[in-house]
Amino acid sequence: MPVNVTLIGLGHMGRIHLSKLCTFEGITVSGICDIDAARARECSEQYSVPVFPGYQEAIDSATCAVIATPTESHYSIARQCLERGVHVFLEKPITVSPGEARELVDMARAKGLVLQVGHLERLNPALTRALASIKKPLFIETRRISPFTGRSTDVDVVLDLMIHDLDLVLSLSRGIVKDLSADGICFATDRYDTVNARIEFSDGCVANLTASRVAGHRERSITIYEEKTTFYVNLMQGKLVTVTSTGNEKTDITEYICEQMDPVKDELLQFIMAAAGNCAPSVTGMDGLKALELANRIRDHIAGKHGAAH
Repeated sequence: MPVNVTLIGLGHMGRIHLSKLCTFEGITVSGICDIDAARARECSEQYSVPVFPGYQEAIDSATCAVIATPTESHYSIARQCLERGVHVFLEKPITVSPGEARELVDMARAKGLVLQVGHLERLNPALTRALASIKKPLFIETRRISPFTGRSTDVDVVLDLMIHDLDLVLSLSRGIVKDLSADGICFATDRYDTVNARIEFSDGCVANLTASRVAGHRERSITIYEEKTTFYVNLMQGKLVTVTSTGNEKTDITEYICEQMDPVKDELLQFIMAAAGNCAPSVTGMDGLKALELANRIRDHIAGKHGAAH
């Protein structure tokens, strides 16, 4: 059975998705669309794929849909796709509200459709290598910072950047969230551009997360501390440094750098395989919902301290 994929949304991430999809064997990009008709025509000509005036027409002949539109439109577009029996890949965050996300999760489950969310760091090869050895995290530290680009300013930095690390932390901790504290500042926009959060889990694990989109450099890292081992993962470089206590105040350090890394391509391949029934996605709609719920708890905590929501 042929796999026809439609791409909805041709902004920064949408164009990256399109460039990857057009290299896959055994699938056809059956249509693309964007609210900017000129941009859609340009992409159609560049990649020789059909362009449609709206997503309703674009999904008519599709078995799968990749949705890379602004967050506020995720729910309505994904809902129509699922109603028409189309498997859905949604860029993060899954939706604006947990209620919307839960409805999509329930609909996909009821219809036997794939709902995958674009938390691509789960597929980072350096992290997956570390996961094979991680047993009981005691402390997790994440840093996701970058200079201001002007993209994704429809949401704050928690939903823009930190949500990736919330998904990672939730996948690593064995407990439930017991307590959290957070603070943030607005800098270049009227939404929080820098946020720090501390999360305590019922199993004793503590996570400290920092996200900023107004920093002076780029960094994407996660460090997992266990009783005798520390795993430092440079998510940008695909590098894992493992520090092990060998006793007598000595440590052993090993390094691993992956040969190649293309997490966008990997997550899309996984989506296509999942839609064909060959595997389960690493990041399900339920995973996206849990990350969104925790993100909103952090945002509510900050808003409560500052007396306003951003």
